[in-house]
Amino acid sequence: MIRQKASGFVVVLYDPNCVQTCIQEGISNEVSLQVGGKTDKQHGKPVPIQGTVRLIHDGHFIETEPRHGGQKYHNQGLTAVVAIEDAFVVLTSKRQTPFSLQQLLSLGINPVEMRIIVVKAAIAYRAAYEPIAGKIIEVDTPGLTAVNPQHFTYQNVRKPLFPLD
Repeated sequence: MIRQKASGFVVVLYDPNCVQTCIQEGISNEVSLQVGGKTDKQHGKPVPIQGTVRLIHDGHFIETEPRHGGQKYHNQGLTAVVAIEDAFVVLTSKRQTPFSLQQLLSLGINPVEMRIIVVKAAIAYRAAYEPIAGKIIEVDTPGLTAVNPQHFTYQNVRKPLFPLD
């Protein structure tokens, strides 16, 4: 997104270390961070960003719609919102599946006003995001949820195995 000079985007990343840096720097202060890409080598490398700490939040939000087994109360841990002009990088200290608009609304970000919302998920996001999306572009990203089975190394696999063979 940054390399493409995209504007009006929001992305949520799990990065507890960067959350702590934002807390130390404080609201309204500039930060330079290396975000994401720290869990393992399957998910890419950290991305450098520069922006302003817009918000520090406790990470709690309430899902107001009857979705996902009725789970209502969510906690993504201490959360920092970094503004990069008209775009936002939301950094969480706990992993949270992106299936609720309330995740963003609780942080003062109106998803309807965003041009691009990056959601790393397979299916669960659709109930919340399809009704507000002009278009959904699915991307085969690296990691444990990659769509293409060719991205993985298999051992002790019976042959033939669809769709690999």
